[in-house]
Amino acid sequence: MERPHATESSLPGRILARLLLILLGFLIGIALFTPWDKIWASALAELDEKLLTIGLRWEGIDKDGPFGFRVRNLRISFADTPGSLIFNRAYVSMGFSPLAQVRLDTDGSQCELKIYDTGMFEFEGNLNLTALLGGADFKGNLYVAGNLFMPAAAKLPQKGWIDLRSQQLLLPDDRVVEDVAFTAGINGPDMKIHDFSMGKPLTLKTSGQGTLDPNNLYQTRFTLKGERTIGKGVIPYATQGTLADVIW
Repeated sequence: MERPHATESSLPGRILARLLLILLGFLIGIALFTPWDKIWASALAELDEKLLTIGLRWEGIDKDGPFGFRVRNLRISFADTPGSLIFNRAYVSMGFSPLAQVRLDTDGSQCELKIYDTGMFEFEGNLNLTALLGGADFKGNLYVAGNLFMPAAAKLPQKGWIDLRSQQLLLPDDRVVEDVAFTAGINGPDMKIHDFSMGKPLTLKTSGQGTLDPNNLYQTRFTLKGERTIGKGVIPYATQGTLADVIW
């Protein structure tokens, strides 16, 4: 027995299917033919203008699409602070929470960065210092992790923590430090140094205070107190200075 209404009942389904195919084709056309590289470049330029104390420069953008892109030779500079941080590639994936996830590459070593629309950002991974700082005076891999809150128009992170570690680093003048660790909490310009320790050339374990310089990070001041191991003995140890004193 025939079903006279079968053809009629399938008509709305065919119309809906065609509409969906048209919509899908339209979305694919947008994804394929929209100049995403120019859109993302414009977005980065706008971000650079909003960051008062941070400068962004890059060579180009590729592997771009509606949900992400890759930045080549990204350089990040800080106001009145010499030099810049150099990333061979930065792979950016856009989302909602986090707003963006960025995989930063420094000559093979990679660090993951998560950026939230609240001004909070988290990071963890490894950085190759030679590639990051753009010179052969620094060598070694540095593990970094942290969670910082930096609202719009702020010169410094308002709160958070950082953790830096390395088995071996080569600093200018062929100075070598081994088993170095640094952990600190940040509250405005004040920094509570929970641990600064190293195995060589001095065997130290200290803690203390620091004050971040909003204009030149290398002029950040610190005061440390703790213990130094000499042979089988332990003696009190104290020092103070700036970040530039340590590095240079």
